[in-house]
Formats: sequence, structure tokens, C-alpha cells
Amino acid sequence: MAQPELVVLAEGDLPAGQHWILKAGGTHGDFYTFLETIHPDGHRDEGGMGGPPLCPGSLMNTYTGGSDRGLRRVVVRADPRVATVRVELASGEVLDLPPVAYRADLGVLFFATLLPRAEGLVSVTAVGADGQMLEPQDLSRDEEGWQRFLRRRQG
Repeated sequence: MAQPELVVLAEGDLPAGQHWILKAGGTHGDFYTFLETIHPDGHRDEGGMGGPPLCPGSLMNTYTGGSDRGLRRVVVRADPRVATVRVELASGEVLDLPPVAYRADLGVLFFATLLPRAEGLVSVTAVGADGQMLEPQDLSRDEEGWQRFLRRRQG
């Protein structure tokens, strides 16, 4: 099946000169979300996820990834009860991400960030407006694969 037409939900610039674009499109059963990065030297990379906007019984769908020359991506689609997505880094730093877009027709919020390529991720947690932890997601399995990818590229 061909990928559906994607519309730009949000975009912005990073201090180091990269431009990011969050795009999404599809149906309730087959929805795609991609985060594209345009680097100062002109090269582009993107990554994301497909599938239902939210998996049954879950408040968020999470994608993490990157490319050989790009930044580390974290993209989250979440239920509107999620006010913030908390990203715990291997360094111990915690990032609280605000939503960058909302699709009322799907009832889904979008969160995204770009990190240094070698940045390690520990977890992503959905946090409610009252500060309550709604749904933690352990990223250790994803992180093992990412670290193997980085080692192959270095060696």
C-alpha cells in the first residue's frame, strides 16, 4: 500500500541550524507520523512510525530512531489526557516535552524532539496535567538496538 499524503503539523529550527518538520497523515487504522530534519549542509533524514494513531489500551505510541549522519529522534502520539511527555536520558537528564500539534479528528496530541545522535534513552513517560505519571515506557530494548547500530557505524 502506498503511503498516504502527509501534512505538516509543526516545524521549527534548532540552535545548531537544523530545521525540523513533523508530518502526518492516513486513516484511523493506518496512520503515519514522520519527523524530518534538514541539516545546514542540505542533507535530509527522516524517521517515524505507522499503524493506528494509538494502540488499544495505551495512552501513547512512541518512535525512537536516527540515521548515520543525523540526530536522534523521539516522536510520540498521545491521548489528550497526556499534558507532557517526560524523556529520561542515560545521562540522568530529564526532558519534559510539551505537545507540538493536535489532530482533533483523531483525538491525538503529537510530541517530538531531536537529540544528539549518541544520546542514550532510558524511558518515555506520559504525564497528566496534575503531574501524575500516566504511562511509563521502558526504552531499554530499543536502546540496545540503537547502541548496536552506533557500534557498527563506528567500526
